[in-house]
Formats: sequence, structure tokens, C-alpha cells
Amino acid sequence: MALRIELEGDKPGVAKFLAQKWSGSADIDILIQRNQDGYYLSGLNQWGPEKNWHTVTSMSVENEQLSGLVDEWLVDSLLSQENSVRFLAEIRDKQNQSYIDRGVVNIAETVFPSSALNTQLSISDETKQNTFESDKVASNLVESDDSQPVEPETEEQTIGMENEVIVEPEMESEIEVTPTPTITQQEVSASQPTKAKSKLGLIIIIFVILLTLAGIGFAVWYFLFSQDKNPLTSLTQSNSQCNIANATTDDLSFIQQCLQSKPDAGAVIDVINQAKQANKCNIAQRLYANQSLLNAKVALLYAKEYDVKFYQDNQCFKADKETAIYWYETSLNNDPNNELAKERLAELQK
Repeated sequence: MALRIELEGDKPGVAKFLAQKWSGSADIDILIQRNQDGYYLSGLNQWGPEKNWHTVTSMSVENEQLSGLVDEWLVDSLLSQENSVRFLAEIRDKQNQSYIDRGVVNIAETVFPSSALNTQLSISDETKQNTFESDKVASNLVESDDSQPVEPETEEQTIGMENEVIVEPEMESEIEVTPTPTITQQEVSASQPTKAKSKLGLIIIIFVILLTLAGIGFAVWYFLFSQDKNPLTSLTQSNSQCNIANATTDDLSFIQQCLQSKPDAGAVIDVINQAKQANKCNIAQRLYANQSLLNAKVALLYAKEYDVKFYQDNQCFKADKETAIYWYETSLNNDPNNELAKERLAELQK
């Protein structure tokens, strides 16, 4: 069953880590993955394609709740990402490494990065300085009262507000009236030929015209309809940037080039299917992870890749309930009314 993982604020750069429904010990390792590109946290603000387990100490378990404090390596790394990025945490019991559970990380609004500590110190120093100056002024006033009375002086300050008037230049539109040429029809009088035309010549001319029209019609048919059009041919094959045949060396570069062409969700799904058929699993997984954040349909299909109800055996994905839950939740974030995602999420979380 998926864990419910939360980060609650403690102080800048430090947060309380809570994982409910944890059935292991307090001796754990944590793996953090972001859904933007499927990368894993390897160090402070460092992400990479390789898995990296982090040992977390000073944790405790009570009533199936794992809790403890985590510092900058996790807090700053997560908060430095964009607000739309979500994170999946896997927890491994070091005393029983076959026991691993996971869950989506929910970050409370009370969690702040370590940089917020410097802001607090600056505000504190400024407050102390203002207090000191106020005490000094009060002390000087007391001394002045002992020597001679001082009549308070009042100053009237008049603050003039300058109204800025932004005058937008008037757009002068010139309407050019183009005179419509008048087409005059002239009556053409055809005089009767003095000699009758040959019927044979007229037949030959008509035959030549019909033959010419037939040739034009055949050419149009050939270029428009005789080409081999396979209905399974992908529209993305015409886009060389998203043609899976061009993914020969660097998978990440291919993905970046493809996404730069701004393909729609249907084209992305088509590229993913091509990658699965070609066993380009890294491309399929990264495209899924990247686009699932933006599109509920892609996230739903990604969840079904791991859902045992829809799973079809392939080289790129294996049925996994927790991962399916994660992507169903991601799909619902973009489309809260998706009934299939709601239904499957409720079934998988039982």
C-alpha cells in the first residue's frame, strides 16, 4: 500500500519528515525521484538518471508512522524546483532490504529553504538597530527637558502626487480605395464562314482535347490517390525531430529536439508507442514522465502501463501498483473529474 509522505516546517532548511502506513524499522534509506524527467536526487540540488539512495538517521517509528528531521540536502533540493514538479519517495528498510514502499511527497506551506534564515536574521538585526536608535532619541529628549523647555515644532509636508498621463499615439489608418476595374463586354459578331469546315477536322480537334483532359486527370489521380498511404503511418514520421528512427545515440537530445517542435499529446503518445516497439525504453519512460505533468491523458496512459488491470507484457514497463497510484494521482491533478482515474485509484488503494 502506498505511503502518505509529508514534509512539515520546522525551521528554514529543516523539515519534519512523516511517512504513514510504514511497516518497517527506523533504519532507512530514501530514494527521491522527480516526475519532470524521471531524474533522481543525487546530492544537494543535484539530479541525475542513476538511482541514489540516501541514508537518513535519527528517525523513529510509532503506530506505523515513520518520522524524523531532514535538512538542506532534501528541503533545499525540493524547494529549488518549479512549483509544478512533483516528487516520488521510495523508502527502503536497511534491516530488511526486500521491504520497499513509496509515496508522493506532499510539502506543506510552512516548509522554507535555508536561504530564508538569512532573511530572518536581517530582519532581526534591523529591528534591533531601530530599537537602539529609538532609545537613543528618547534619552536625548529626556536630557533636553532637564535643561530648558523645548517647544515642539510641527512641519507640514505636502506630498505632491504627479499624475502620469500616458498618451497613446493615435493610429492613423489610411483607407485606400482601389477602383474596381469595370469589365466591359463587347459583342463579338461572328461572321458566317464562307466555306463549311471539314467535319473530319472538327472530330480530330475534339479527340485531341479529350485525350489531353484524360492525361491531366490521370496525372492528378496518380499524385493524389495512387501513393501508398498506410493508415498506420504516423504523422510524426513527417517530423524528423520526432522520428524514432533518428534516435540513434543520445536519447535525451532526441527528446529535447522532439519537444522543441511542440508536438501535441497525440503525437507524443505516438512517439512513445514507437519507442516501445523499438525497445527504446528510456525514451518512452522519459517522455511519459515529462508530458504526464502537463497532460492528464498522457498521465492516465502512463498509469495504465503499471496497472495490473491494463498491463500488457513488454520490455519497457512492469506492473507495479504503487507506481500506477502515483500516476493516477498525477492525472487527477490535471483533470479532477476523470472517472477512470478515480475508480482505479480507489481500487488500488484498498
